[in-house]
Amino acid sequence: MYPQLVEALQERAASGRPVRVALIGAGRFGTTVAAQMSQMPALRLSVVCDLRETNALGAWEAFGGVAARDRAIAAMSAEQVATAVEEGRPVYTQEISAAVSAPVDVVVEATGLPETAARTALGAIQARHHLVMVTVEADVLIGPLLRRKAEEAGVIYTLTDGDQPAVTKRLCDWAQALGYEIVAAGRGTRFYPSDAVGVPEEAFARYGYSEDLVTRRRFNAQMYNSFRDGSKAQIEMCALANVTGLVPDCRGMHEPSAGIDDLPRRFALKGDGGLLEQSGVVELANCVGPDGQDIANGIASGVFVVLRTKNPILQEDLPFYGLPGAVNGKYAAFYRPFHLCGIETPLSIAEAALLCRATAAPLAKPVAEVVAVAKRDLRAGDVLDGSGGKNVRAVIERTEVARAERLLPEGLAYRVPLRRDVVQGEPITWDMVELSESSLALRLRREQDALWASQT
Repeated sequence: MYPQLVEALQERAASGRPVRVALIGAGRFGTTVAAQMSQMPALRLSVVCDLRETNALGAWEAFGGVAARDRAIAAMSAEQVATAVEEGRPVYTQEISAAVSAPVDVVVEATGLPETAARTALGAIQARHHLVMVTVEADVLIGPLLRRKAEEAGVIYTLTDGDQPAVTKRLCDWAQALGYEIVAAGRGTRFYPSDAVGVPEEAFARYGYSEDLVTRRRFNAQMYNSFRDGSKAQIEMCALANVTGLVPDCRGMHEPSAGIDDLPRRFALKGDGGLLEQSGVVELANCVGPDGQDIANGIASGVFVVLRTKNPILQEDLPFYGLPGAVNGKYAAFYRPFHLCGIETPLSIAEAALLCRATAAPLAKPVAEVVAVAKRDLRAGDVLDGSGGKNVRAVIERTEVARAERLLPEGLAYRVPLRRDVVQGEPITWDMVELSESSLALRLRREQDALWASQT
């Protein structure tokens, strides 16, 4: 893929017609995307959309330095944005509709909010722009429908390279191309027992981040709490499940303490001394041991695939060439010890715009769901606050189980009140909440559910 992409990028740069990009959401992630595009002549940041002017100007500075920041103009209408883009002038807006209707080639949705992401995605697709979906919270809620709508419009819907779902998908592609059986695929975590009930106000302290770093890079407390309370890892593995067809072995996955050398042993089938009931699952490897201390060779920031082969020569060769092995070489772990959030997103931008190909996109019918589970005892009338909030956390489950038990998708657990009391650890169902009929995400989810029902 890379030689073809490099050639396409070089040709586009030489043409003097860079790929024009609209960035929706200019927090830490979006700013990194802007910075990375600054050193890729084939790509051009054309418009930034964010509710905070400081964020938008920060993205422009990341892309073009102080000169771009100082030249950037605020625009309210679609006409103003379009004019600025055509003139090549830095422009920013608070209006999603104005940004996604601009004369651009690719829209990057990086707000982290499912309802906002639904608006961005639908608007971009209707304007016939390729869409890079960074907000996995929206992808696991309505991704299959968005991909379908994108295909009908003749554009690409893709998850972003650099984030764990797409990075792990590339490892899966490698294993599948070589004919290996994928036993498990997933990412590392750093998860302490107390993290599951953590609140946004504590997130930065739990990470040990300085006030300077948090302020300078514009970290979002609730987003970082979703990393720490485990929600983000559950959501990302659901996204991986739905692009590969792999499923969770159990609700929430096993998430054992496991270093790199432990991966092929822990993520083996039970009959071979491992944890798994079946092959072909998504999983998490926690770098924190039962004693609360870091384990050796943890993979907190990395991703992995545990594969299996029946060929005795390959069983000998895989560990010989450096892959951790187990069960006499029958299992081996292929891994990448890092992921580069934001830095590799421009690869997905270019792949969509120049190769008309998705880095990773959901299957037509999802195999996994992320459901909302109470983080503490809740009372009727309490308002759910979504991933990383105080009241709920995300947990992966198989689609058929989530449907049968009428479990509420976590992506709909934002700003909705409870109808009854819920105890800590209890999954929340559709019947327990008062959903807003004005929600676009809800309308699109119902449309997607109707499509699933028609296929069964």
